[in-house]
Amino acid sequence: MAIKDWYKLTFQIESDAEEIIFWKLNELGIFSFSFEYLIKNENKKEVNIWLRFNDWGKTSRSGFEKIIRELLNINSPKNQFFDWSIIKEEDWLNSWKKYWTPELVGNNFLILPCWINLNEKFKDKQIIKIDPGAAFGTGSHPSTYLCLEKMENSLFSGKKVLDIGSGSGILSVAARLLGAKEICAVDNDYLAINSTNSNFQLNFGNLKNLNTYLGSFNEVILKNQLKQFDFVLCNILAEVIKEMIANIFKCLKNNGVVIFSGILNSQKDEIIKILIHNDLKLLDVSTRKDWVCISAQKSSNLS
Repeated sequence: MAIKDWYKLTFQIESDAEEIIFWKLNELGIFSFSFEYLIKNENKKEVNIWLRFNDWGKTSRSGFEKIIRELLNINSPKNQFFDWSIIKEEDWLNSWKKYWTPELVGNNFLILPCWINLNEKFKDKQIIKIDPGAAFGTGSHPSTYLCLEKMENSLFSGKKVLDIGSGSGILSVAARLLGAKEICAVDNDYLAINSTNSNFQLNFGNLKNLNTYLGSFNEVILKNQLKQFDFVLCNILAEVIKEMIANIFKCLKNNGVVIFSGILNSQKDEIIKILIHNDLKLLDVSTRKDWVCISAQKSSNLS
């Protein structure tokens, strides 16, 4: 068996379970997945998850099934719910393409898969080209959509920006398109850092204005003395965000703004309480499909 073969796991869920599945996959460090609407039943979605063959033995796969079954409270026999198959690397890369189409975000952004030619009707949009090979995030998920929508209504020209959990680099690319002069992108996964660099290069032909850092946020900012940012972008899970807020405050300039996304509506109040406790002034809360985007500001009279 070739080292780059993949398992593909497929199962169906109720549409309103998408958020909890998305949250759990991110918590487990699984980023290669898609949700597909079923034409015959709009209340259900098909979940497709790709897992590297050599990393997922029988015990690991059984344990993963158990996690999903408990999460969804599934009682049917597993052979009637989970469908496993094995695909080759090249088939995996090609299979991604059918799940990716150009995505309009907000008023000005268009997320464009890199193999699709730009339609003339979108030529006046801010184009963000994305290579899906790494599968670390697109504008289609509500949390990313909300963050991009908030960014396009903020003044980034000439600003210094920190992108925490950069993933595909989509927010870093957007910041550069909006005129940011310096962007620092942090992620604890080397595949994400590679993807950020690759997509930045894809959009601009160079890595000018971008600095990437591999490691956990708290470690990276201490080691590299990252501070005095006009904007901090943070589109990750709420449980992770909570542990970062105190250090994010230290990274911001006076009057600097942080934009948080990746937060479920049920987690909103706890995050806001922690922001206020850390002297960050709440500016705005927006929602989309049970997901929340929160922006806050470091007051000018604080150091």
